Parts: sequence; structure tokens; C-alpha cells
Amino acid sequence: MTKARDLSKLLSTSNGKIAGENLDVSFENITDTGTEGTKVASGTTAERGSTAGQIRFNSTTGLAEYYTGTAFKSIDAPPTVSSLDVTEVDSNAGGNQTIVITGSGFGSGATVTFVGASGTDFNASTVTVDSETQITAVAPKASFLNAQEPYGVKVTNVSGLSNTLASQINVDTSPSWQTASGSLGSLEEGTTANVSVSATDADGDTVVYSVQSGSLPSGASLNTSTGAITGTLSDVSADTTSNFTLRATANTKTADRAFNIIVTNIPDGTSRSGAIPVSKTENPITRLLANRGESNGSATEGVYWFSTTNTADETYKFPTVIRNFSSHTWLLFGKNMRPHAYKPENSDSNTSGGNSSANNSAHPLSYGLIDSSGNALITNSNILSSQANTTPSASTLGTYHAGVSIKSFGDNVFGTMGLYGRDGALRTVVRSDLTAKINSGQVYNNTSSTVDEFISTTTGAGYMYFNTEMSAVDKDTMRLGLTPNNTISHDFYNDASEHTGTTWQMDGSDNYTGNNRDSALSGEYGRISLWVR
Repeated sequence: MTKARDLSKLLSTSNGKIAGENLDVSFENITDTGTEGTKVASGTTAERGSTAGQIRFNSTTGLAEYYTGTAFKSIDAPPTVSSLDVTEVDSNAGGNQTIVITGSGFGSGATVTFVGASGTDFNASTVTVDSETQITAVAPKASFLNAQEPYGVKVTNVSGLSNTLASQINVDTSPSWQTASGSLGSLEEGTTANVSVSATDADGDTVVYSVQSGSLPSGASLNTSTGAITGTLSDVSADTTSNFTLRATANTKTADRAFNIIVTNIPDGTSRSGAIPVSKTENPITRLLANRGESNGSATEGVYWFSTTNTADETYKFPTVIRNFSSHTWLLFGKNMRPHAYKPENSDSNTSGGNSSANNSAHPLSYGLIDSSGNALITNSNILSSQANTTPSASTLGTYHAGVSIKSFGDNVFGTMGLYGRDGALRTVVRSDLTAKINSGQVYNNTSSTVDEFISTTTGAGYMYFNTEMSAVDKDTMRLGLTPNNTISHDFYNDASEHTGTTWQMDGSDNYTGNNRDSALSGEYGRISLWVR
């Protein structure tokens, strides 16, 4: 074959391409003298070959690549990371943190890694390549740990080439409250508050406390350094709840929490609404002293209200007098005889004159009570006007008569009774001693129509006596007094010299106003009051 024919055969192809079998060419040290570039094979990742040393352009990745015989490697330049728009993350704030990364050479499919200071890294949960110079990365705030700050940011292109900007993100968490929200306690008025709240900061920053909203109880203040709430709580008219929100601040981070303190009103007995509650097992004096913060024997004297519950679970509310004498605080149990003429009517009678079967002892509350100035405090206390013979006079009822039923209290709550006579002497009898005297027959009770009783006291030569005379015409005579005479003879007690103190009254056919001895209580017929403690 001639050279001309050989060339004709070489070039004579149906597709205009020279068949490989017609060529036997070796290329060594090829030099491309052009200026635009040499085009290499181009195709998708799926169209890759398998010959070592192949160079191609991967249209899927947009990068040139070569085959090592075992893997294709992209030919690329690493990206650069210049700056971040966020350099501090609150890991306790919850939610996600969005970070915008600025640099160059960012390729589609790039990943972002946050590089911990001691090797604990994590990837952004989402990465958006906004452009070749900007990436938006999102990661949970909780993934940033104090122990790993400061975090670097690493951007890795699909080629595997990467660039890291070190020590860019610090973790500054909000303080963490150690005290649960809600009530910090129930405190009594007038007491010293001593409660506290606590918050800590993971960075070790100093925590400062403040009242963000609401207000502390009156009299209390917040220590901004320690979180202690102290101070003497002001008195309240009723149980009062103070709601407030405290803020803990560490560096620039804050955390708020809502709390409340209940200040309870301590009934002091100075008004009916502030009656001191007394259970069936309590001595009312002990409870009064506790509520008022006072000591036995030095209580503030005056008129006090009590709300008592007896052993039968019945409740009574009434006032009486508190006084100090003989180194103790005493409660007035009875002052003189309560007017028999003002007894309540029997339940089955509605007559204006009342019913003789009713008596004073059926009435659980005071008929009258004096205040410290000698003025009437209460009148007609628990008797409806339709149920009383006569409307009592405040000027006499409150001044001369008072009584509290023993039914108002629980059993065995008093230990001593005191009898205070005209001579100023206090004669006392303790419960155990009184029981012994009853058992030995030293309390006399004559069951005839004329009844006399007396009780020997434990100090001094004194006896308490009670005398009544009931006639067919409702002529009632009552006397209660102290006497030094150990006799039960009814007729013995007809002269002032025969007793130390007494109160005397009559009603029925005799005119009460004309025959009572109230006007002479400070003179010939003495005075008497009964006290318990």
C-alpha cells in the first residue's frame, strides 16, 4: 500500500473519526502551545472510568479529578474562613443558634464543623451555602459546652479540602436557678424573715440578684449578693401573699424566676375579728402569750377576745380580761354574780317574764364585761331582745358583771383558780388540791332548799361560799363570797364582818334595782372576782 492510499484509508471513515485500530501513535511529553486550555474528558460521577491515571472533569461535582487506581480525587483549592457574625452562645437558652460564616471558596455541599478546644467537635445541623463567600450554619445552642470553649469553625468542601478559623465562639450561659419556683414559705407577721434563693453560673461568673417585678413582703429586703431575704415582717390584717419575680444576672446573661412569700396574721385578740383561736387541749393564756410574744406574768393587761373549742367540739367566741398578779398572767373567769333577772327564756316559752327553769349557767358567754377604764364593753352579748326579761343597762351590766362559762374550754386546761376579795388578798386553789379536798369531803353540798357550799383554799384562811334561796314566789337571793369561817351554817353569813368579799343580789318579787348591792360592792359588802391560769 502506498502512502497515499494508506492516508486515504486512514481518513476514510463514516463518522469522520479516525478509528483507533488505524492508529499506532505514541505521545510523549506533549506540549500544548495554545492559550485557552486543553479540554479533557467530562462526565458525571456515574460515567467515571477505571484506569489509573485518568484525568477528567466531573460535571456532578464541578471539579476536575484523577483516578489513583483505587479512588478518584478531586482537584480543588481549600476554602478560606474569614469571620463569623456570632462569637458568644448561651447554651442554656434553648433552641438553635444561627451563625453566618464569611470567607471564600465555599462550594455546594460544604459542611461546617464546630471545633471544641479540647477535641470535642460537632457538625452544624443544617448548612446553607448562600454563595461562594457566605455560608449560613445552624446548630443547637445546647451543643456548645463551657468546657470546650472557645470553639473554632471548620468549613470542608466536597473535595475534602477544608479551612478552620480557630477560637471564635465563647460559651456564656445564663445562670441556673437552684431554688424551685413558687412559695418560699409561710411566715408569721412580726417575725424575722430568714429565707434565701440561689442561682449558679457555669462560667463561674458572680451572680447578682434583683427584684424584677412584684414586691417582697413589707419589712423584708433582698441581699443582692447572697440572695437572702431578711427583715422584720410588718403586721398584716389578714394572711397576705406577696408575689414577686427575682432576676439572677451573671455577666450579661439573666434568668428570671417567680416566687411568693405568705405572711400570716397572728390573731392578737384585740378585736372580735382578731379573736385568738384556742383548741380544746390548750390553755388560753398560753396561746395568748405565744401569739403576742409575751411572757407569763408580764402580758399586756386588757380586754382580749378568744375563739375557743371545748372537748365537745363546740366553739365559742367571747372577750374577757387578762391581768398580771402573783407573778402570773390570769384570765378573768367571773366578776361578781351575773344578773339572774336577765336569764334567757326557756325554749318552749315566749312569755315576757321568762321561765324559772332557765338559769344563768345555761348561758355560755358573758352577760357583760368592763374594759380597762371601767366602761361597759359588751351588753346583752348572746341574748336576743325578745328572749330577755329586761334590756340590760350598759352602765351597770358591763361595769359590775362578767362571766365566762367553763363550758367554753376543753377539760383540764386550767391548773389554778384564784379568788380575789375586797381585802386585796389572792387565795388560790390548784386543780389537784381541789380534787383531793372533794375526795376527802371538804366541799360541802347541802341538798335542802337552802344550799351552802364552801371550798378551803390552799393559801390563807379563806373559804369560797355560794348561797342561794329559792322561794315559791320566785324570790331569788344569791351570794358568792370569800370567808375565813369554816362553817356551813346559812344564817352565819348575814353580816359583813363574817366574810371578806361578796356580791349579793335579789330578783323575782323583790325589785332587782332596789335590792341589789352593786352600789355597795366597794364598801360594806366587798367585791369578788374569780381568775384562772
